[in-house]
Amino acid sequence: MSLTTDAILYYADNPVDFVEDIIRAKPDANQKAILNSVAQYPMTTVRSGHGIGKSAVESWAAIWFLSTRPFPKIPCTAPTQHQLWDILWAEIAKWLRSNPALAQELIWTKEKVYMRGHQEEWFAVGRTASKPDALQGFHADHVLYIIDEASGVKDEIFEPVLGALSTKGAKLLMCGNPTKITGFFYDSHHKNRDIYNAIHVDGRDSSRVDQDFIDKIIDMFGEDSDVFRVRVSGEFPRALPDSFIHMEWAERASKADPPVIERVTRVDLGVDVARYGDDSSVISPVLDKKLQEEPDIYHHNDTMELTGKTVQAIQRYAVKHPWASIHVKIDCDGLGVGVYDRLAELKDQILEEENARRERVYGDMDKDERPPDLDLEIVECHFGGEGGTINDDDPIGYQTSTGLMWGTVREALRTQSIKLWYDDKQISQLSNRKYSVNSAGKIELEKKEAMKKRGLSSPDMGDALALALFDPLVSDWSLD
Repeated sequence: MSLTTDAILYYADNPVDFVEDIIRAKPDANQKAILNSVAQYPMTTVRSGHGIGKSAVESWAAIWFLSTRPFPKIPCTAPTQHQLWDILWAEIAKWLRSNPALAQELIWTKEKVYMRGHQEEWFAVGRTASKPDALQGFHADHVLYIIDEASGVKDEIFEPVLGALSTKGAKLLMCGNPTKITGFFYDSHHKNRDIYNAIHVDGRDSSRVDQDFIDKIIDMFGEDSDVFRVRVSGEFPRALPDSFIHMEWAERASKADPPVIERVTRVDLGVDVARYGDDSSVISPVLDKKLQEEPDIYHHNDTMELTGKTVQAIQRYAVKHPWASIHVKIDCDGLGVGVYDRLAELKDQILEEENARRERVYGDMDKDERPPDLDLEIVECHFGGEGGTINDDDPIGYQTSTGLMWGTVREALRTQSIKLWYDDKQISQLSNRKYSVNSAGKIELEKKEAMKKRGLSSPDMGDALALALFDPLVSDWSLD
C-alpha cells in the first residue's frame, strides 16, 4: 500500500475517499454518512433495519483506521461468536482481498488483523461480548471501538469503553437492529443522545435492501408490527410486546366454513402432556392440515392413562379415515416422554390389530379398492429445541422450535388455510402469547412462566395444535 504522508493525512479525515480509492468499494449514501460520522465525531451510534450493509461499513472503518493512524488499536465485539467471526471478521478479510496492496500490509488472522511488523501494537482484534472485561485493557493514542449488533451487548461490556473514550483520539462505532427498549444502545438514541452522533437508517431508504424482503415482512407481519419496526424501519419496538397471533385471525379461522375433503389422506394428532396440576393434557386432531376437529382435553397428568386415550384416538381415526396416514406428535420435554416411549412400544400391536380389522372388513374387496395397511408414525418433538425458518424463503427466523411450531400455526391462520374447531379458550390461548425480536433479529416467543405471571394459563390447546401442524425434519429435536 505504502501511502505517502500527504495521502495518509488526507485519507485520515476522508474515509469515504479511502474506501473508494484504496478498498475499491462503493458505499451508498447511508454508508457514507456513517463513515464520515466516525471521522468527525468521537461516538457514533447507528440503528437500522436489516440488510443495509452495517457489517461492510464496520469492516471499512476498521481498515481505514488501521491504515491512517499510527499504532492504533481496534477492539471489535458482538453478542455472539457467529456475528463476530463468521460475519464481521469475515467481512474484513473479504475487503482486504479487494486490493493486493492492502493484503500485503495488513495481515489477517482468525483473531487479529495487524500491520506487518507490528503485531502487538498496531492491530484490530475480536472479543466476544460474553465477559465484562472483554473490552478492557486497550490503551493507545488512537483507539476505535467497533460494536456490532449493539442492542444485544450487555451493559457491563460498555463500562470500560466509556472510560477509554474520555481519552482524546478514542472513537466508538456501534451499530445494530434496535431490538430492546432498555440498555446502553437504546439510551444512545434516547436519553444520552446528546453525547453521540445518532444515525437512523430505514431499510426502505437503502438501495441494498431487497424490496421482496420488505414486501414479505409486510405480508407476514404487517407494517404496524414490531418485526417490521425492528427489521425494516430500524425503529425500536413498542413499550408493550405484540401478540404473536392476531385474535381476529384465530376468530376468523374458528368461524370459517369447513373445507370440503372428499377423502382424508392424513391425520395429525398433536399431544401436549400436562406437566403441572393446573395444566391440561390435550390431543388435537387435524385432518389434511386444513381442518381441526374437536380436541380431547384431560385434566390430569397420568401418563399411562393419557397413553391409553391417545391409542383410542389413533384407533378412532384409523376407522373413520381408513385411507389416511396417522402422525402422532408428542411434546417430550416433560412427562410426555413417558407417553412417547409407551406408544413406541405399542406401535406394532396397534398396527397389527388395525390391519387385522381391515382385513376382516375389506378383505372381500378388490385390492385397488380397499384401504392400504395403516401408516402410523410416532414422532418425538421438543419445544425449545433448535429454531430456523418455516420456509426457505422466509425473511425472518425463529430462535427455537417453539417459535417454528407456533409460526406454522400463525402462517396457517394468516393464509386462511385451516378451519379451527370453535373454542373460546383456544382462541384466547392463541392470541394471548407475546413475542419479541432478539438481538440476532430472530423471533422469540414469550415463555409460559411469563404468561402465568400475567395471570394466563398455560397455552396447552395452542401447543397441541402447533404440534399437530408442524412436521420436524428429523425425529430427534434435542439440542444435542
